[in-house]
Amino acid sequence: MHSKKPHPNVHPICTPVNRGGLATPALLVEIAQLRANITRMQQLCKQANVALRPHGKAHKCAAIAQRQIAAGAVGICVATISEAEYFYRAGISNLLLTSTFSTDMACDRICRLVNQGAKLRCVLDNHDTAQKLGAWATALNIDIAVLIDIDMGRHRSGVTSITQATELARVIHTTSSLRLEGVQAYAGHLSHCWDYLQRLEQSQQSALRLQQFLDKLCAWMVTEKPIVTGGSTGGFIVETAHQLYTEMQCGSYPLMDTEYLAVDLDGKQTKLFPPSLRVATAVISNNTPQLATTDGGDKSMISKYQLAPIITAGAPLDATYIIKSDEHGEIRLPNTQVLANGTLVEVIPPHCDPTINLYDQFYVVDEERVIDIWAIDSRGVVAK
Repeated sequence: MHSKKPHPNVHPICTPVNRGGLATPALLVEIAQLRANITRMQQLCKQANVALRPHGKAHKCAAIAQRQIAAGAVGICVATISEAEYFYRAGISNLLLTSTFSTDMACDRICRLVNQGAKLRCVLDNHDTAQKLGAWATALNIDIAVLIDIDMGRHRSGVTSITQATELARVIHTTSSLRLEGVQAYAGHLSHCWDYLQRLEQSQQSALRLQQFLDKLCAWMVTEKPIVTGGSTGGFIVETAHQLYTEMQCGSYPLMDTEYLAVDLDGKQTKLFPPSLRVATAVISNNTPQLATTDGGDKSMISKYQLAPIITAGAPLDATYIIKSDEHGEIRLPNTQVLANGTLVEVIPPHCDPTINLYDQFYVVDEERVIDIWAIDSRGVVAK
């Protein structure tokens, strides 16, 4: 097995430099804004009387997860079993696997993680997987806490009818190694619904659907107050207003991106969580008038909803940054301005989750100083 070669940016802490001395492209996080965002979301959830269980798939970084828990989060959500294994190794044991699964290998890994001491809950949406997971848990003489995943409209996973849900609840109830502790009701279609009133209307429809499932499923729960988990950075304000959820899964709020900046979170266009995430790029060619080419393209940042990066430093703020090709970005400059080759330009990336997945580390910056390097150790992790 080949070990990773040292990154050209591994030197900044040993030999202090400012953020302008980093090799590009590089992923930066503004520490002051990150702390402020973590604190604010925790306060908002406390005011709404819901627990916060941030989604670790957004940042994939134990250093950020530990700060979220220190601020009051009850645990971390994960999208893959590998993420669960990673965060558990990093000392974070209270985990919720929010994705469904089906293979024997997946059941084996989940059960082994619980057997090692992880407080891991997982979601189920069919009786075949429930019976399979139960058999693996019985073989290890352990109990697994599970939630029923409800399809809230995206048709990605989840039970689609109350009949299907109650039948799954019956199977879980008759499987001695499984404990039904609640439901997952992730209404993902709300997260990037730009318009507040439209999102509010859709959340009301989701709340009615969720209440119908809860009315039928509560009798099957083993806890007096069942877990009702879901929510997103874009939807949490309207979702908590219905007072059905017990915990929120918001993931992007510490870091943010241009696509979340486009979401009117509260109907007042308040920027509740200013972005702390930046991609640093460098100008590598400027031969065409009013254009500058950078080294930040598709392999440096990802757009999901076709919104562009937003320039924050190094170029005129009214210039336009376009992801032009795999390796290159293009800055369209106003008037006759020119950016010198080597100029460092920082941008807010379009979509934080998959952008972060492209990098091995965050460079933590406090104003102009690089103060730390945080590993993104669960990036790219699916079956590892």
